[in-house]
Amino acid sequence: MDRRLAAILSSLVASGLAMGLMFAARSALQVRTLPERIMEAALLLVPPDQFEGAIEKYGPAAKEYALYGTTAAMLLALIAIGLLAHRFVRRPAWLLAVGVGLWLVAMAAIMPLTGAGVFATSLFQNPILVNVVYLGIGLAYASVLLLGRIAAPGLSLSSGQAPEPGFYTAPARRAFLAGTAGTLASLAVTIWLGKSSTQVASSLPLASLPPSEPPGPAPTTASAPSPVATSPSLSAVARPSSKPSTANPPPSQSAAPTPFIYPSPPPERPLQRDKDGALLAVNRPKGQLQPAVTPNDDWYTVTKNAGGDPRLEAQDWRLIVDGSVNRPVQLDYPTLVKLPQVTVYKSLECISNLTAKCELTSFGCDLISTAKWTGARLQDVMALAGGLKPGVVALAAVGADEFSSALPASAASDPDVILAYMMNDAVLPREHGFPVRVLIPDRYGMKNAKWIVNLKAMTQAYVDWYGQRNWSQTGFVKTMSRIDVPAPGAKIDAGQAQIAGIAYGGARGIAKVEYSADGGSTWQPAKLEQPLGKDTFVRWSGAFQIAPGQTLQLVSRATDGSGALQTSTFNLPQPNGGTGWNAISVSA
Repeated sequence: MDRRLAAILSSLVASGLAMGLMFAARSALQVRTLPERIMEAALLLVPPDQFEGAIEKYGPAAKEYALYGTTAAMLLALIAIGLLAHRFVRRPAWLLAVGVGLWLVAMAAIMPLTGAGVFATSLFQNPILVNVVYLGIGLAYASVLLLGRIAAPGLSLSSGQAPEPGFYTAPARRAFLAGTAGTLASLAVTIWLGKSSTQVASSLPLASLPPSEPPGPAPTTASAPSPVATSPSLSAVARPSSKPSTANPPPSQSAAPTPFIYPSPPPERPLQRDKDGALLAVNRPKGQLQPAVTPNDDWYTVTKNAGGDPRLEAQDWRLIVDGSVNRPVQLDYPTLVKLPQVTVYKSLECISNLTAKCELTSFGCDLISTAKWTGARLQDVMALAGGLKPGVVALAAVGADEFSSALPASAASDPDVILAYMMNDAVLPREHGFPVRVLIPDRYGMKNAKWIVNLKAMTQAYVDWYGQRNWSQTGFVKTMSRIDVPAPGAKIDAGQAQIAGIAYGGARGIAKVEYSADGGSTWQPAKLEQPLGKDTFVRWSGAFQIAPGQTLQLVSRATDGSGALQTSTFNLPQPNGGTGWNAISVSA
């Protein structure tokens, strides 16, 4: 075969194989790809104005395009490395070393620069698994390059000198066999580790409930089916029964405990990608009042992961509680659900949600939902770790996708902060953090980390994932109100018409909502429904008059429980949350 053709073909195939193996490991083992890591790290360097400009230009697909671009750039870099290796590397053994060198670059340079630590030691996933995966990819890449050397024995392109007979062929074959053997060995170890290790790897002792503490009630659904339960319930999740056996075993024997049955969530909803990975607004037909409780399938969904979300299983899940705690431990799923259960109604609102000028984005003002949540109090979990040591100023809540949220130290003793594993009387859906997510009052959704695998007590200020990207450090929600009925631009019957919507002020609650039918010149008080909880949105309603052929501008504003009026000035969400009064036009 022609030397240059062999060099080009082997470089193309080797690069394509390496990229394919990376994405295969991402799919099968959730080992995140290098393009994913590089893209997320690169976004830290993008100025906010350019960032917003890209969103305006490309819309929901902006980050997906960024991932495509990073993947293409890495593919081209691997092709260039292959061609350079063919040109300048004469010894086949050195060509095999190119693959090992790529692994070293990935583990010693790219991993620490993207927050995974040197040789992936900062990951909660087994670092040996990650290293073996990338070593196998490097060896596979080099093996294909060596095939090109075997196909064209005189493949060194650096000089016009012909090699001595057999100079390349025999060593290239030996190097190829060594590279192939190494690749297969890496694959075997990868399969073994993938089956035998959990997503979270830790040597900490497994936490257990104190013998004197009775377990909480089993996480079952209510006796009547919930109208909002849209996924399998946790009724199948069982802990050993405390009731005596009816079989009356002999005194010397004890009844076998009921095995714990782990829950499985429903399939994920398909998501469209945006600047933060993926974003899907509430499924609410325009002109309809949002339900007080949002069904799971209609909930808004946000994730940063352009390459896919974690796929954890309850039986493999572990929560590492460490840092400045008195007794670092890890929790498994059965232990968590044995803690005393708490059920609350709580709303979540994305910090990207608009409160005015909803037409500016595809998601508009619809990134807010309410659910009935069931879980364990964070303070009970922290008690299993012996509580906080003196000097703790923050808790780092870290997800399996390496997302992090900074919580105040007071969250460790706040009875309203929970680790939720049920949503609307059903198993927590994968897109909402299965098996477990954090819920903290009064904060935007970005503080309520999903797929939680680590709680680390910090004695110094902690800058979380969004904080690193110059979003709000505290994440307190701003008071908002929204008009749901009628729809913007609607044609309605003349006479008396109905107006309705929602208002949200976090844990401060909503004291009153006012609406105007003349663009804000005069205001009328709205009727408020009873909120489901102290940190839920409230639905409001009222009426107004419209004459035949008349066009009116409807405006709403809310006053929260502290007496503060909703901010009237319009601001985009970045970095502290959107502001402004919602206004729409309707005609008779």
